[in-house]
Amino acid sequence: MCEFIVQPGSSPDLLELLAGSASGRVNGAGSVFCPSLRPDTVPGVAEARNIIKPSMTVSAIRLRDGQLECVKVRWGWSPVWTMGTMPPRTHLPLHLVMRSRVFDRIRSEGRVLVAVDGWYDIPAATPSHQTPSLSYTTSRQSSPMFLAAFAQISEKPCGCDGLVLMTCGDPASAEQRLLAFNAEHALGWLEPDLQWEQALQMTAHMAVDEPQLEHVLTSPRALQGATLRRVDAARRR
Repeated sequence: MCEFIVQPGSSPDLLELLAGSASGRVNGAGSVFCPSLRPDTVPGVAEARNIIKPSMTVSAIRLRDGQLECVKVRWGWSPVWTMGTMPPRTHLPLHLVMRSRVFDRIRSEGRVLVAVDGWYDIPAATPSHQTPSLSYTTSRQSSPMFLAAFAQISEKPCGCDGLVLMTCGDPASAEQRLLAFNAEHALGWLEPDLQWEQALQMTAHMAVDEPQLEHVLTSPRALQGATLRRVDAARRR
């Protein structure tokens, strides 16, 4: 599953992108993407400032009082019933969160989007005796993707606060993928009254699927130095 995500620029960049969405969906056809905001990165070798790993701060997009806003939250969510017994969850299956009553509150109040240029993961077919390579997944279109996520962000920060990415796929299979949307479909995830059946339809008909994605293998060493710098920066905050 996803080891790192790569966000398309800093918070001011994302706020500009959101402003374009709120003022009428720039570039027509429902797109909220502004090409000038995309970082000039080579596939598989993202800039250090954009690489985010679990426990680091991620920029997320949420809808409050009819307005889109950009918020900062830790990647990794600890539901109150798991505090002290399990590590923070970075991913959860969509069907579990959308259908289980224990997630009622975060399901209604915590849906967010995470804008990304792509993400790194370890290919499932990597033999256990080999040093794993990383696969960088990005869109074949020159535009960011928006990952579906849930976030708990309390008025008074607490240990439960955090963000968890949604995965989708056959519930009976261990093969799950990140639930990602292009700009023209992403805002549907933030609809206040979104129900499980609607989320299922979005997953089936609107989510970014394999033909729209590109995968590039890269060495973990290419990211090691950048990742360590990001970890040190996060710890100093």
